[in-house]
Amino acid sequence: MLVPSVILFLSVVLSEQEIFAKTCKDCKLLDTCPGALYLAVNKKNPLTEKLIIDSICSQERVNGIPKVCCSEFPSAPEEIENHPNIRLLPKDCGAIEGSQIVGGEETKLYEFPWMVLISYNTRIGLQFLCGGSLITPLYVLTAAHCVKEKNIAGVRLGDYDLEENVDCEKNTFICESNHKDVGVAETIIYPTYSGPPIVRNDIALLRLKTPADITLRNIDLVCLPITRGLRERTLERERAVVTGWGLTENYTTATVLRKVDIPISTRERCKHYYQSYSNEDLTKTILCAGELGKDSCKGDSGGPLMLEGKYVNGASRFIQHGIVSHGPSQCGSSFPGVYTDVSWYMKWILDTIRP
Repeated sequence: MLVPSVILFLSVVLSEQEIFAKTCKDCKLLDTCPGALYLAVNKKNPLTEKLIIDSICSQERVNGIPKVCCSEFPSAPEEIENHPNIRLLPKDCGAIEGSQIVGGEETKLYEFPWMVLISYNTRIGLQFLCGGSLITPLYVLTAAHCVKEKNIAGVRLGDYDLEENVDCEKNTFICESNHKDVGVAETIIYPTYSGPPIVRNDIALLRLKTPADITLRNIDLVCLPITRGLRERTLERERAVVTGWGLTENYTTATVLRKVDIPISTRERCKHYYQSYSNEDLTKTILCAGELGKDSCKGDSGGPLMLEGKYVNGASRFIQHGIVSHGPSQCGSSFPGVYTDVSWYMKWILDTIRP
């Protein structure tokens, strides 16, 4: 049964608005819909108010509780803090250096040492066609479409300039030669991933044959949203960083790792561009991000979308909230790109990784 404060919250929301009931196939009481119940109890704010009002599907109330279209709501986050594999994820990660990527700039040499290149056996030889991020010494996080039915040769860790064996940061005497090519022992794709034209659950893990040497300065781990506070963080309109070696605004492949900062779209804007014509809400487990002239592009797939935030030790770190998934054919248009929302897959990640 809902606590009185939540019933009061709902009664105030509903009394102040003119309600137009919509039609859907999953119209149910709010307290029987996990995602709606979670938001009503834990996130009583204007965004929740609007989502509840927009999803009401009946004028009927039961003890003051409305009926809503349950598929309109994100799934309730699963508790993971006591997961036995939480110890496998790093506490020291995501260090912020100094404290088509389209429209971006070259990174510093050691700025994003968790960046991974995935290499493929192709008819013209080995090619790097996707990216990923190192989340433990044995696991790379990437997009499912980068690995499903692909002939993967391995991954490269710690690279910066793809054309040079010795990487040097421009206008400095800082150089590095310790990039590593490592084999892949196992490819794990999210069980219900589906590809184009409708993309769902675009996330995968690669287990390496040998652990990454994270004692090297150019190889390190990125942080994930492992705390409830990080998973519940409201990301709308915040600016995130995307990194990769994909196509640039000149439609040439970047040879030096690049970065771009982009705004995360509101849920309403994301739904406007990517909602399907069915009753299924495809935007529940994705983030939309980008703006005119700033975007990820072909070749950046599988790479991380990151925000700075307070991690478990209270330090400011880069935390990966998204995975480059797909987007418009014209990179850098006003049409936002799509990123798999890592927060909704944390339990699967922890269920999957092992020592």
